[in-house]
Amino acid sequence: MGYGFSRAFQGQNRGSRELISQRLEAYLPFLAPLKELYPDYPILDLRCGRGEWLELLGREGFAPSGVDLDDGMLEACRMLELPVRKDDALSAMQKLPDNSLVAVTGFQIAEQVSFPVLQKLIAEALRVLRPAGVLILESPNVEGVVVGDERFYMDPAHQRPLPSLLLSFLTEHSGFAKSRIVLLQEAPALRDESSRDGMWQVLSTTRPDCAVVAQKQAAPELLCVFNPVFDAAQGAPLDQLAVRDDCVLESQLSKIEDEMSTGRADYLKALDSIQRLQVEQLMHMQERYKNSLDAALAKTDALQAELNKALGNANSWELRATTYEQQLETVRNSTSWRITAPFRLMVRAIRWPFRSSRSPLSQVLLRGVPHARLYLARRPVIQRRLMAILNRSPWLVAKLRSLHQRTLNAAAAATAHSLQDGEIDHAPLTQRGRTIESALREAMIKDQK
Repeated sequence: MGYGFSRAFQGQNRGSRELISQRLEAYLPFLAPLKELYPDYPILDLRCGRGEWLELLGREGFAPSGVDLDDGMLEACRMLELPVRKDDALSAMQKLPDNSLVAVTGFQIAEQVSFPVLQKLIAEALRVLRPAGVLILESPNVEGVVVGDERFYMDPAHQRPLPSLLLSFLTEHSGFAKSRIVLLQEAPALRDESSRDGMWQVLSTTRPDCAVVAQKQAAPELLCVFNPVFDAAQGAPLDQLAVRDDCVLESQLSKIEDEMSTGRADYLKALDSIQRLQVEQLMHMQERYKNSLDAALAKTDALQAELNKALGNANSWELRATTYEQQLETVRNSTSWRITAPFRLMVRAIRWPFRSSRSPLSQVLLRGVPHARLYLARRPVIQRRLMAILNRSPWLVAKLRSLHQRTLNAAAAATAHSLQDGEIDHAPLTQRGRTIESALREAMIKDQK
């Protein structure tokens, strides 16, 4: 790979220096007991990279040194004045004497070399370590689905996935006294055994890295100092997480079933209450409708009684009318009624002119004068004879002239009233009407002369 590629790749995909330093602090408890066993603390870091681990060890009081073949990585370390040199990991250890180091570390290196080379690295680490010395080899955790299938091959330096169980077996097979698999970068939610993030969360994003910490054989009194840190919990493997997730899921399902049972009981109870309330409302409505129906029936009965009473009264009046008609018919058919018929006729004739509903004689004459004049105007012979007779009686002529004048005044008043009220008949006259109108005009002209 070209100059600076590995440095740039780690800067973008592995994480910042601060983040990597924080993650590497998980290994310090395995190295702390070495300060009690040896006065100096030389540590070799294989393929030291950007030097985060070397810088952390220096702050903790150890004497670290690192080797790497990438010039860009070495330049980053030299800028921080870290003790590094360019060399191959296996070659660097082969140059060291036996029992010369308290720890050998290698981060993201085991998966980058072939298996025979890895075996030689572990064997050389066992040789150069002092009794109770520690070997730390970190590798991507291929248990995770995303890490094993995708993220692992993002680094072109990776050759093949390396299971942590194989790496642990290899250290013990090579002669180390004991080894411990450490699962790193555990999600905080997985530390709570009562929580459940789902199987995909467990398989894809938990513990992207793992490490094998192996310790060289030593006297029991030296090894017992490391027991607390080796025996401490370092994260559960994938199978345990899966079982725990199933247990949490089963517990949650059981809780849901209990809640559903409780909810079903509450639902049935509420339903029963609603049904009882509906029955009570129906009974109340039935009682109210019954009362209304009874009141309506009572009112109907009262109306029926009144109707029957009215019908009885009508029948009584009808019976009375029939009786009256029968009596009247009896009177009309009697002999006395027939005998007195001429007298009743005479009395009616005498009273007729005095009835208020009849017109007085003067009104009859007033209405008849126009027609008489019209009649005489159309018959001159009769008119001359009648005038000769009337001229013999001046009183009668004066009376007729007075009636004629009153007729003219009544006609004029009627015409004025019609003009005032706007009641003028503009309908065209028939032939006979025009003839009558002409005769009236001629008669009026003659009278005026």
